[in-house]
Amino acid sequence: MTQRERIINALLDRGIVVDPDVLEHIIKRGGLDYLSEFIEKYGSHGFVSTEILDSEVKKEEKKPVEKSDMTKPEAYEHDWDLQILIDPNSLSSIKGTVDDFASLFQNRFKRLSTLLRRRPQFHSATDIKDLRDGPVAVIGMILDRRTTSTGKIIFTLEDPTGTVRCLYGGESFILNDEVIGVVGSYNSSRDIIYVDEITRPGISPVNRNRKISEPISVAIISDVHIGSKTFLKERWENFLKWLKSGKNGAEGIKYLIIGGDLVDGIGVYPNQERDLKVTDIFKQYEILASYINELPDYIKVIIIPGNHDIVRVAEPQPPLPKEIEKMFNGNATFLSNPTAISIHGYRFLIYHGASLNNLVELVPGISYENVGEAMKLLIDMRHLSPVYGEKVPLAPLPRDFLVIDTQPDVFITGHVHTFTYAKYKGIHLLNASTWQSQTLYQKMMNFKPDPGKVAILNLHTDRMTYREF
Repeated sequence: MTQRERIINALLDRGIVVDPDVLEHIIKRGGLDYLSEFIEKYGSHGFVSTEILDSEVKKEEKKPVEKSDMTKPEAYEHDWDLQILIDPNSLSSIKGTVDDFASLFQNRFKRLSTLLRRRPQFHSATDIKDLRDGPVAVIGMILDRRTTSTGKIIFTLEDPTGTVRCLYGGESFILNDEVIGVVGSYNSSRDIIYVDEITRPGISPVNRNRKISEPISVAIISDVHIGSKTFLKERWENFLKWLKSGKNGAEGIKYLIIGGDLVDGIGVYPNQERDLKVTDIFKQYEILASYINELPDYIKVIIIPGNHDIVRVAEPQPPLPKEIEKMFNGNATFLSNPTAISIHGYRFLIYHGASLNNLVELVPGISYENVGEAMKLLIDMRHLSPVYGEKVPLAPLPRDFLVIDTQPDVFITGHVHTFTYAKYKGIHLLNASTWQSQTLYQKMMNFKPDPGKVAILNLHTDRMTYREF
């Protein structure tokens, strides 16, 4: 049901009939968010004509501005507190040699194995070259895996000293290239570990008090897709209007996070031009900048790129180029994908989320309808894109910035155009909503997006809510 239909039904439920122009007035004033105010003002008329509306509007225009109307929103009174914790752009130069990729995976193994060694059973983990018959605890990267006809998993585990075959009959599902710890029994005659237990790096439950004294909030969105024919312009503009009003729940918004795919781009997929309303990518960014630049100057906008943006597809992706950044005013901060930041002490991990497609295809039980389960798996793996050679190309930097070193308080993804919120071991997990309706490709895949929703994290109460536009 469209917003227009919902407004008409709500009016009819109250016994109110309106002229078509009056209905347009309601939509322009904020749609469903304005409806209660409209009913309070005009509900007694039963039928609201254009003449009645014009008469009342003129009365409103003649009223003196009350002092309360001139006060600044609550968020205006507080300073920004934004710190960049991890910035992949600091190591952006790559050559792409075989040695570069080897260094990348060595770095991944080193840092994830360090996390695993914090667990008691892996304090004294054995290197593969030193395996002896009997009980063992080993940390390694999965080189390959297959499932037997009886449902058991046979996989090869690799560390810097060698490789070993493993056999596991439990329920855990493992992926190539993830780093795990195994506990079991080694048989030297068959050179195999019979695995009893598989452990991922994982996290500890968050138990610290994150609430701050200031009553401020962070609005979180993703996948705007400016330039697409399916861009939801009216709903987007209603959101910005609400944000600029500083009222009706927008009073405390101090930060806006946009999690990638700011524009629809050019040539992202074959024949994309037929789906575009704006076929110049720089014009797409100019349109976005014109919207963002109209926001109040007390709102800090944090922007990362996605796979539709004008940066390399390989992850980590650098921030948008300077020629794009210059289109925006000083309130916008451009960061890499992924990035880790602190806002008033809250640790945010922001990742556009291209690897979610891999998990949906590779892991049984995970789908676009329950993408929160995929996010939990990434947290347990402590890596944002564990599988190499699937849908997400990797940039071979000296450091693997997709490793989740710092345990976040808030983990944000986007990309798959669903809206999902969950809490996992105290971490707020959010797959942020899109501003694009169903595309032809999504229709063929029978996938229905969930657009026009804005997540709002209140840092004073540590509570996540959302508004729909």
